[in-house]
Amino acid sequence: MKIQPVFIIQDLEQLKTVSDPLRTKVLHYLIEKAYTGQQLAKLLGMARAKVHYHLNELEKHGFILVVRTELKNGIVQKFYRAVARGFVPSEELLPYVSEVENYYRETTLSVLARARLRAIAAPEEAFQIPSSDRAQWSRMATYLEVKMSKEKFAAWLTKFRSLIFELDQQQEENGEWFYLTTVGFQINEPSFAVDEEEER
Repeated sequence: MKIQPVFIIQDLEQLKTVSDPLRTKVLHYLIEKAYTGQQLAKLLGMARAKVHYHLNELEKHGFILVVRTELKNGIVQKFYRAVARGFVPSEELLPYVSEVENYYRETTLSVLARARLRAIAAPEEAFQIPSSDRAQWSRMATYLEVKMSKEKFAAWLTKFRSLIFELDQQQEENGEWFYLTTVGFQINEPSFAVDEEEER
């Protein structure tokens, strides 16, 4: 099964379904690969019945589907997979401000939590520095606060997304695997101290 790049969330019921923190977490696992309910329960440290309930809700609303089944010890195991890499509320849902906000906040938190787990599980080699020349490094960890108009930031994000797409299209059969995650959002105030020189 080839997952589609983006799934458009069409109605409020769907949006509420996917805004649940646990379902968001489950969905992010299923974007990566297919899992059974039992495997997800083990990964999440939760009861199978609870995980299966959330899987049923996600399947009922079209976010995931069964991609294969296996018979193990006389029990049919279903492997679930997300139908898309990303999920975006439709224009009609934008007036539901708090629901859309909850969805994007939970998605951002889930992406960050998943990145943390991937960093913990990464090989030691991932964090070794081959030279003092940063151009030779195959890792990055950075954060930045910028002050600009929403329109200018959105325009920059458009260019950044096209770079991500370009990166995705350049995959090589015999290459190494690399993990990249990014988040960006508006904040109330900076946490970085502003230099006194800049304030004058």
